[in-house]
Amino acid sequence: TDRSASASELIINGLAPYIDVVHIGTTTVGKNQGSITFVDDFENGNFYDPDREDQINPNNQWGLQPIVSTVENAAGFSDYVDGLVPDIELREDITNLGVLGDVNEPLLARAIQEITGVSAKRAFDVQIPVNLVTSSKIVNPLNSHLVLDKVSPSKKMKTQLKSMTKK
Repeated sequence: TDRSASASELIINGLAPYIDVVHIGTTTVGKNQGSITFVDDFENGNFYDPDREDQINPNNQWGLQPIVSTVENAAGFSDYVDGLVPDIELREDITNLGVLGDVNEPLLARAIQEITGVSAKRAFDVQIPVNLVTSSKIVNPLNSHLVLDKVSPSKKMKTQLKSMTKK
Protein backbone atom coordinates (compact mmCIF):
# COMPACT_ATOMS: atom_id res chain seq x y z
CA THR A 1 0.00 0.00 0.00
CA ASP A 2 1.00 3.64 -0.09
CA ARG A 3 2.41 3.32 3.43
CA SER A 4 4.52 0.22 2.65
CA ALA A 5 8.24 0.91 2.50
CA SER A 6 11.70 -0.40 3.14
CA ALA A 7 11.48 -4.09 4.15
CA SER A 8 8.27 -4.70 2.16
CA GLU A 9 9.82 -3.16 -0.93
CA LEU A 10 13.08 -5.03 -0.35
CA ILE A 11 11.20 -8.35 -0.41
CA ILE A 12 9.18 -7.47 -3.53
CA ASN A 13 12.22 -6.18 -5.43
CA GLY A 14 14.53 -8.91 -4.13
CA LEU A 15 12.27 -11.74 -5.27
CA ALA A 16 11.51 -10.23 -8.71
CA PRO A 17 14.53 -11.71 -10.56
CA TYR A 18 13.67 -15.19 -9.31
CA ILE A 19 9.89 -15.52 -9.33
CA ASP A 20 6.86 -13.83 -10.82
CA VAL A 21 5.91 -11.41 -8.06
CA VAL A 22 2.33 -10.13 -8.27
CA HIS A 23 1.97 -6.93 -6.30
CA ILE A 24 -1.62 -6.26 -5.20
CA GLY A 25 -2.54 -2.97 -3.56
CA THR A 26 -1.33 0.54 -4.28
CA THR A 27 2.03 2.09 -5.16
CA THR A 28 4.54 1.76 -2.33
CA VAL A 29 6.52 4.61 -0.74
CA GLY A 30 9.82 4.17 -2.60
CA LYS A 31 12.48 3.71 0.07
CA ASN A 32 15.40 2.00 -1.63
CA GLN A 33 18.13 3.06 0.75
CA GLY A 34 19.82 1.59 3.78
CA SER A 35 21.32 3.32 6.78
CA ILE A 36 23.43 2.64 9.86
CA THR A 37 22.78 4.20 13.25
CA PHE A 38 25.73 5.63 15.18
CA VAL A 39 25.61 6.60 18.86
CA ASP A 40 28.15 7.54 21.52
CA ASP A 41 29.25 3.99 22.40
CA PHE A 42 32.95 4.02 21.56
CA GLU A 43 33.61 0.49 22.81
CA ASN A 44 31.13 -0.84 20.23
CA GLY A 45 32.60 1.19 17.38
CA ASN A 46 29.83 3.78 17.87
CA PHE A 47 27.35 1.37 16.23
CA TYR A 48 23.89 1.29 17.78
CA ASP A 49 23.01 -2.02 19.40
CA PRO A 50 19.70 -2.25 21.31
CA ASP A 51 21.32 -4.76 23.68
CA ARG A 52 23.90 -2.11 24.65
CA GLU A 53 21.63 0.88 25.25
CA ASP A 54 22.89 1.06 28.83
CA GLN A 55 26.43 1.51 27.45
CA ILE A 56 25.62 4.64 25.44
CA ASN A 57 27.16 7.75 26.99
CA PRO A 58 24.31 9.30 29.03
CA ASN A 59 25.98 12.73 28.83
CA ASN A 60 25.69 12.83 25.07
CA GLN A 61 22.23 12.73 23.54
CA TRP A 62 23.25 12.44 19.91
CA GLY A 63 22.86 9.96 17.14
CA LEU A 64 23.53 9.88 13.42
CA GLN A 65 21.82 7.78 10.81
CA PRO A 66 23.58 8.31 7.48
CA ILE A 67 22.33 6.72 4.28
CA VAL A 68 25.06 4.25 3.35
CA SER A 69 23.59 2.12 0.58
CA THR A 70 21.13 1.83 -2.23
CA VAL A 71 19.29 -1.47 -2.31
CA GLU A 72 19.29 -3.33 -5.62
CA ASN A 73 18.20 -6.81 -6.58
CA ALA A 74 20.21 -9.55 -8.32
CA ALA A 75 19.26 -8.08 -11.71
CA GLY A 76 20.69 -4.71 -10.68
CA PHE A 77 17.34 -2.92 -10.36
CA SER A 78 17.21 -0.27 -7.66
CA ASP A 79 15.28 2.61 -9.22
CA TYR A 80 12.07 2.65 -7.24
CA VAL A 81 12.31 5.99 -5.45
CA ASP A 82 8.78 6.74 -6.69
CA GLY A 83 7.55 3.42 -5.31
CA LEU A 84 6.75 0.02 -6.77
CA VAL A 85 3.61 0.12 -8.90
CA PRO A 86 1.16 -2.73 -8.29
CA ASP A 87 0.29 -5.28 -10.95
CA ILE A 88 -3.25 -5.28 -9.59
CA GLU A 89 -4.39 -2.02 -8.04
CA LEU A 90 -6.74 -2.50 -5.11
CA ARG A 91 -7.19 0.24 -2.57
CA GLU A 92 -8.05 -0.62 1.00
CA ASP A 93 -11.67 0.06 1.94
CA ILE A 94 -12.28 1.68 5.31
CA THR A 95 -15.66 -0.08 5.52
CA ASN A 96 -14.09 -3.50 4.83
CA LEU A 97 -10.52 -3.80 6.07
CA GLY A 98 -11.10 -7.43 7.01
CA VAL A 99 -9.08 -9.51 9.44
CA LEU A 100 -5.46 -10.28 8.56
CA GLY A 101 -5.10 -13.90 7.51
CA ASP A 102 -8.83 -14.39 6.96
CA VAL A 103 -9.52 -15.61 3.40
CA ASN A 104 -12.21 -12.94 3.10
CA GLU A 105 -9.81 -10.07 3.85
CA PRO A 106 -9.98 -8.13 0.56
CA LEU A 107 -6.28 -8.07 -0.38
CA LEU A 108 -5.76 -11.74 0.55
CA ALA A 109 -8.99 -12.73 -1.21
CA ARG A 110 -7.80 -10.97 -4.38
CA ALA A 111 -4.44 -12.77 -4.15
CA ILE A 112 -6.19 -16.13 -3.77
CA GLN A 113 -8.36 -15.29 -6.78
CA GLU A 114 -5.23 -14.48 -8.81
CA ILE A 115 -3.52 -17.74 -7.79
CA THR A 116 -6.49 -20.08 -8.26
CA GLY A 117 -8.12 -18.35 -11.22
CA VAL A 118 -11.47 -18.77 -9.46
CA SER A 119 -13.54 -15.61 -9.40
CA ALA A 120 -14.38 -14.19 -6.04
CA LYS A 121 -17.89 -14.66 -4.72
CA ARG A 122 -18.13 -10.93 -4.28
CA ALA A 123 -16.79 -7.94 -6.12
CA PHE A 124 -13.79 -5.99 -4.88
CA ASP A 125 -15.57 -2.68 -5.11
CA VAL A 126 -14.10 -0.13 -2.76
CA GLN A 127 -16.84 1.93 -1.12
CA ILE A 128 -14.72 4.32 0.94
CA PRO A 129 -11.01 4.17 0.08
CA VAL A 130 -8.45 4.56 2.84
CA ASN A 131 -6.59 7.78 2.14
CA LEU A 132 -3.80 9.07 4.32
CA VAL A 133 -4.84 12.51 5.48
CA THR A 134 -1.79 13.19 7.60
CA SER A 135 0.67 11.53 9.89
CA SER A 136 2.35 12.74 13.04
CA LYS A 137 5.62 11.96 11.30
CA ILE A 138 4.77 14.39 8.50
CA VAL A 139 3.76 17.31 10.72
CA ASN A 140 6.53 16.82 13.29
CA PRO A 141 9.00 19.70 12.74
CA LEU A 142 11.84 17.45 13.92
CA ASN A 143 11.09 14.69 11.42
CA SER A 144 14.22 13.83 9.41
CA HIS A 145 16.33 16.35 11.33
CA LEU A 146 19.12 15.82 13.80
CA VAL A 147 18.96 18.19 16.74
CA LEU A 148 21.96 18.53 19.02
CA ASP A 149 21.01 19.93 22.40
CA LYS A 150 24.52 19.38 23.81
CA VAL A 151 27.82 18.67 22.17
CA SER A 152 30.10 16.37 24.10
CA PRO A 153 33.15 14.92 22.34
CA SER A 154 33.62 11.17 22.49
CA LYS A 155 36.44 9.67 24.56
CA LYS A 156 38.52 9.09 21.43
CA MET A 157 38.04 12.68 20.29
CA LYS A 158 38.98 14.01 23.75
CA THR A 159 42.18 11.92 23.69
CA GLN A 160 43.04 13.19 20.21
CA LEU A 161 42.41 16.80 21.24
CA LYS A 162 44.60 16.42 24.34
CA SER A 163 47.47 14.95 22.31
CA MET A 164 47.21 17.77 19.75
CA THR A 165 47.30 20.51 22.39
CA LYS A 166 50.37 19.04 24.13
CA LYS A 167 52.53 19.52 21.01
